[in-house]
Amino acid sequence: MLYNKVRVLCWVMTNPSNHYTKAKHVKATWGRRCNSIVFMSSQKDSNLPSVALPVKEGRDSLWAKTKAAFKYIYQNHLNDAEWFMKADDDTYVVLENLRYFLSDKNYKSHVFYGRRFKPYVSQGYMSGGAGYVLSKYAVKKFVENGIDDSSMCRADGGGAEDLELGRCMEKLGIKAGDTRDELGRERFMPFIPEHHLIPDILPKDMVLNAVVIMLLHSTMLILI
Repeated sequence: MLYNKVRVLCWVMTNPSNHYTKAKHVKATWGRRCNSIVFMSSQKDSNLPSVALPVKEGRDSLWAKTKAAFKYIYQNHLNDAEWFMKADDDTYVVLENLRYFLSDKNYKSHVFYGRRFKPYVSQGYMSGGAGYVLSKYAVKKFVENGIDDSSMCRADGGGAEDLELGRCMEKLGIKAGDTRDELGRERFMPFIPEHHLIPDILPKDMVLNAVVIMLLHSTMLILI
């Protein structure tokens, strides 16, 4: 059974105002199919439950929150799974398909997966809205050799979380894996469904970069 063979810890980025409008619905739906799930917030909530990370809320603090979340995972949950997925509280994940995708991958390799965007980082970076997955060994290398080393990872808490993670991964030698299927179709979807399904709904000159991602309100991950 893949549930036991391919263990996935899901950590969900949330904030106090979303605990009972978004995060609780993650917990009640796809979050139940993670081997473990941790909600990362700035306020402890025993009903959810959520972890109170020592960070400010807001888009300008997402990189700081991401680093704090991975440190918490490393210190408290590293042996609970082989794969560690970051998602937002408005992301949806089909865990069965994610496990199937990961079933022939090596968690001991330094790799991370998601919806790869090409600008700014030579190997690309993974969309934060679509969610991304780090191998156990990638988490170890990120925390042990990257987070607190300003030559590897951005030291302050600013910047686009997904872009800064991508830059850090590249400097650490953690490979950006390809998640497309055998026909070249994407498995990780960064936008709301109609933006993927309805032809020409987005402007022709729309550039898919970190700025655009930050302007989109809802996000979804669908593994086909």
